[in-house]
Amino acid sequence: MNQAEIRRRQFQAVSMILTLFALAAAGRITGFNGAAYIAAAAEVLTGLWLIVGGGTADALGRLLRVRTSRSQYRNAERLRRNAMIFQMVFGAAGTLFLLLTAGRIAETVFRLRYCTFILMALSPVIFFRAVTEVFLGMFQGEGAEYPTAMSGIFRMILIFGFGLLFGRMLSAYGEKVSRLLADGNMTSMYGGVGMGIAVSVSELFVLLFVILLYRVSRRRGGRTVSEGARMEDSFVDSVRALWLGRGVQWLIRLLLFLPIPLGFVFLQKSGLGEEATVDYGVYGAVYWVLVGICTVGILICLIPVYGRTAYFLRREEHRFAKTAFQSGVHFGGVYGIYASAFLTVMAPQLAGAFCEEKADVAEKMLRGGGFGVLLLTLSLFFARFLSITGGKTVVLAAAGAADVVYVISCTVLLNSGKAGILSLVYAGILGMGVLCILLGAISYRQLRARPDWLQILLLPAVTGAVASLICMLIGKALTPHLGNLVTLLAALVVSVSLYLSALLLLHNFREQELEMVPGGRLIRALGQMLRVF
Repeated sequence: MNQAEIRRRQFQAVSMILTLFALAAAGRITGFNGAAYIAAAAEVLTGLWLIVGGGTADALGRLLRVRTSRSQYRNAERLRRNAMIFQMVFGAAGTLFLLLTAGRIAETVFRLRYCTFILMALSPVIFFRAVTEVFLGMFQGEGAEYPTAMSGIFRMILIFGFGLLFGRMLSAYGEKVSRLLADGNMTSMYGGVGMGIAVSVSELFVLLFVILLYRVSRRRGGRTVSEGARMEDSFVDSVRALWLGRGVQWLIRLLLFLPIPLGFVFLQKSGLGEEATVDYGVYGAVYWVLVGICTVGILICLIPVYGRTAYFLRREEHRFAKTAFQSGVHFGGVYGIYASAFLTVMAPQLAGAFCEEKADVAEKMLRGGGFGVLLLTLSLFFARFLSITGGKTVVLAAAGAADVVYVISCTVLLNSGKAGILSLVYAGILGMGVLCILLGAISYRQLRARPDWLQILLLPAVTGAVASLICMLIGKALTPHLGNLVTLLAALVVSVSLYLSALLLLHNFREQELEMVPGGRLIRALGQMLRVF
């Protein structure tokens, strides 16, 4: 993994954070019942997209690089053309399928008739995204990673802009329809349709942007394709190579994603009514937004670490590979423990700041599921490490086992208790715990390394507990006088400073680790101020 690919993946992670912000903004515009409608539609769209085109750009990029390195320029050009034709047809079929089955999916699977028109508004995204992925794969085949990164950021900027425009516009129209029909859900539904239109329009502009970049790059490159291998790949050969190139990675993504829509389906079938739908809006637009932002933010710092680990393994420098890997686990634990503790302890302030209408529900979710940041961070770190070192089948099996645990625990909790929406939170923690343990054990066994529990978990956990106590005291002292946002900011600044300082004084960090992780120089500068290094 070179520096350009690392930067591209970091930009993709940033775009994922922006996606979570967009979901939170949708909750503000449409209300939490509207957020649930949008979440259900987005889950259907994401699942269908993973089947139609998930991983296409990466697979196509790898295939093109192999052919180019062997001077098979005609085969590379034919692969580009065949991949484009296939993905256009497949993407159009996916769009048509979603358009025709939107009502049945919304009413039969999710039991949300208000979700139908949102799904229909989102259906063109499948086609636009399928074509965009092929162009991005062409860029990656030429070693250009930045178009992929730029398109992700550009997409989310457009969704924010068009989302505010169309979401508010159609929400205002929905209010009139609601008053006419005496149905308050119409406002949320029309607001969700506005967000769906915003996503489709944004995807169209991203496609046009990528086409423009590609035309400019081809005009500058101007490579002829008259040279190379005489034997050319057939259309079937190209499609087979593309799907085999996707390998099990798209199945892994599908299994990791599957618990999210399954949880909503189980919740709707539990018979908890309209209140459960609103609670799911809180679950998606508040709980998962906060947990997701923390998790992705930490993973941005860890992307260079598993890149270095893979680099050392390819050079058979196992000692350096172990050092890089363990530093990633260490920092994932340090950051994950603090983020989990902060979400748990500051749950009242976070709920009051981001979910005032349903603050009690959001607070229970954060208190019961804040620990998910640590589990999800380490799980995804282990999964990515195993994927880039040839262990994709193992990751697939572990993800399947975690899904089984989630389904069983979610079903039992929903049917046997009064946890309601919290059943999804608790089941998610159990599933992520199983995934983390399985992948962690396999990763350490593959590297033949032993975890240093004192450094990775024990000292950060004790220090994190002290930081949590400080946050709690700050929250009780400042919240009545300064409000939730100011209290959160003050608690964050004070507790982070004390948490990192305590870990430095306890010699929990090594200088060679700090060189591998973004932000390590800042921690080392703090350590030099404290005369630790």
